[in-house]
Amino acid sequence: MSDDIKSAPSLDGFSGIKRQNLKSRQQQILDLLFEQGNASIEFLAEHFDVSRMTIHRDAHALASQGLIDKIHGGITLKNRARTEKNVAYRQHRAANLKKTIIQRAVSMIEPGQVIILDDSTTVAEMLPLLPARAPLTVITNAVGVVQALAPFPGIKIICLGGDYSNSRNAFFGLVCEQAARSLRANVMFMSTSVISGDTAFQNDQDVVKVKRALMAIADDSVLLVDSTKFRQGGLHRLTSLSEFSRILTDSQIKPETLSELETAGIPIEIC
Repeated sequence: MSDDIKSAPSLDGFSGIKRQNLKSRQQQILDLLFEQGNASIEFLAEHFDVSRMTIHRDAHALASQGLIDKIHGGITLKNRARTEKNVAYRQHRAANLKKTIIQRAVSMIEPGQVIILDDSTTVAEMLPLLPARAPLTVITNAVGVVQALAPFPGIKIICLGGDYSNSRNAFFGLVCEQAARSLRANVMFMSTSVISGDTAFQNDQDVVKVKRALMAIADDSVLLVDSTKFRQGGLHRLTSLSEFSRILTDSQIKPETLSELETAGIPIEIC
């Protein structure tokens, strides 16, 4: 047998790599749906640089697990609570890199403050740590935040109503925006779908409007984004990164990206 044949990688190895990439992409699709609720097949194919047929196969796999629904030309998150209970997805979200961001964010909170929490899954991971920072007043449009913090008497909750989004389990719309304008807060903690260059993007225009309204009533705004959020893409411009008091990310951010942001004077911190 020749050396070339002996050194050739096995088909099983290639299959393992393909399975790993497939799993990663499907979890990223779930991440994206948690951020925006739904997405078109065309957008996903372009976003992940794969064929529409590949996305259709991913969609079929996720639908068979009861995590998404297929709609005309796209997919939508089926049940946020059920998806959160999916073991693989929970492990994916609980990565150590994201935990360091959460711990740093919570350390910035002082007892007695009024804080704003958006409906993002990243911010939701702060919730178990917040009772230790009480007393606090929490302003939010996210039902999950209310449910998680309601049992703790040291935390006062102000929930902004409006048009309820089942896929995001949160309130949006004009009523929500108007309610926000009547309040004031010390600091807002939030996340976003994509950071491209020096700009934060969100893939849902209704989400953009509420996030902007909430940022406007906070003395400081802190953006929590893991390194995977720094990529090309994004649909609706949220705001320039210079509008944030601080941006918290993990050590896996690309050195060239970090250098560009620091040179531009963006207040970014590696956790």
